[in-house]
Formats: sequence, structure tokens, C-alpha cells
Amino acid sequence: MEWLVSIDEQLMVVLNHLFPSSTDVFWLTVTKFWVWIPLYIAILHRLWLASSPAQFLIRLALIVVAILLWDQGANVAKHYFQRPRPCQTLDSIRILAHCSPYGFFSAHAANTFGLAFLLRRWLHASWFPVLIFAAIIQSFSRLHIGVHYPTDLLIGALWGILVSLVLLKTEKKWN
Repeated sequence: MEWLVSIDEQLMVVLNHLFPSSTDVFWLTVTKFWVWIPLYIAILHRLWLASSPAQFLIRLALIVVAILLWDQGANVAKHYFQRPRPCQTLDSIRILAHCSPYGFFSAHAANTFGLAFLLRRWLHASWFPVLIFAAIIQSFSRLHIGVHYPTDLLIGALWGILVSLVLLKTEKKWN
């Protein structure tokens, strides 16, 4: 297990310094929820157009359930595993945000990747690359600002995808 932690720490240092400090404002901006509100509004609009009113309500309810599972799953894991964030343990990284104690796993990654995979079946295929790109950008921002290790993001993304797949199967049974 120590070799995995060592690789994670080394990769964190490299990725945290991948972009120069002149890009800090960009990464601090894209990590914020409010920046993505226009995209979420567009998604809701497209979901409305692609669904019957009953389907839309069911899908909206599933999105709410998903967000709760993605977020609370991350919170439970953070308190259970109590893995310190890199901003708590690594002196050689750029830290640009408030550093709460625990970071395993990333709710940002769970939410963004989970949403991309949940909407993959409900929206036109052209939306999936956009949502994956947004998920990658948002997740990487967490590395750049120093609050998550790469494995935090990987496990968060996997949790988001897993919850999405379960909820898509649930929706299929309702139909």
C-alpha cells in the first residue's frame, strides 16, 4: 500500500505543477459550482425537450437522488478513511484553497463524472463529450489548487459512474 501512496504523492506534485501559476485564476474559477450554472440550465432545458413531462420528473428526481448519493458517499468516505488532503501533508505543492482535513474521495469528481454518465442515456450523444470535458476540467482543478490526490479523483469518478449506472437500471425498471 505504501508504494501506491508514494506514487499518488509523486503524481500529485507533478500534476499540481503542470500549469504555471499564471493559470491559477482559471483553475480557481472552474472549481466553483456557480461557473457551471449556465451548463446545468442548458442540460435541464435539453432534458425537458428530450423527455415527456412524466419522464422529466422521474429523471429530475433521479438526479436529485444521485447528487445526494454522490455527495454523501464522499462525505461518509472522508470521515471513514480520514485520509488527509495533500494540502495537509505535502509541502512541495501549490495550495490555493481552504484546506479541510480529509479528501478521500472527491465529491467534485463523483458529481461531475456521475452526471455525465447519468445524462449519457437521456441526452443526445453530442452532450457526452461536453460533459466529460467539464468533468475532467473540474476534477483537474482540484489537483491544481492542492486539495485532492489523483486517487481521490479516480475513486470519486468511479463512485459517480457506479451510482449513475444503478440509477439508470432503476429508471429502466420503472419504465
